[in-house]
Amino acid sequence: MKIAICDDEVQFINTTAALLEKWASKHHIDVTLYRFSNGDDLIQAHHTHCMDLIILDIIMPLLNGMDTAKELRQEHQSVPIIFLTSSREFAVDSYEVKALNYLMKPVDPEKLFAAMDDFAQTLHREKETFTAQTASGFCRITLDDVDYLEAQNKLVQVCLSNNTTFEIRELFSHCEEIFSLDKGFFKCHRSYIVNLDHVDQFTKTTIHTKNGTQIPISRNNSAAFKEAYFSYMFR
Repeated sequence: MKIAICDDEVQFINTTAALLEKWASKHHIDVTLYRFSNGDDLIQAHHTHCMDLIILDIIMPLLNGMDTAKELRQEHQSVPIIFLTSSREFAVDSYEVKALNYLMKPVDPEKLFAAMDDFAQTLHREKETFTAQTASGFCRITLDDVDYLEAQNKLVQVCLSNNTTFEIRELFSHCEEIFSLDKGFFKCHRSYIVNLDHVDQFTKTTIHTKNGTQIPISRNNSAAFKEAYFSYMFR
């Protein structure tokens, strides 16, 4: 399990790290801790290492914790974030970035352990993910968050349900294997794979997703798409 701690106070990082190691030892969980003093370094490292959890202070110089979380959410919707900070000011804002928890400094060990227990429970219920290479490193994609994929030369553009788009360095044929019908996806065109859960309506030639995107259906796939869609929806 990879956990990032981001705070501009070294003493706080060390205290939190010691508590996390105690929690992990109690639950027999192997953890690797990454320590950062600013949001920019955290974001860069997350692109490379795909953290399983981020524990984040808010009051930091340069890029504050809330802006760091918002930037992370643009590409990594699913990474769990726990805020651990000295200010209650941003508690409401934490809902905007879907924070797992919002804890106050000085850290209360029991509250941190309870938050970690909640996090561990989410891992057991974790939705299926796919780790893909991007231009800046690696990212973990939650399949449920994907609206559609589009083949673009030797790259694949991924469009999420929040309209975020980014390119991954994967063969489209490999994506077909990952984003398959049994996981709720359908290749409706030689260049498109669509999430059936995100379909709002469709005609013989076009799919309209719930966020308003129009995706073509090839003539050869029109009947197969209709059958697959209704079979999936009424399974």
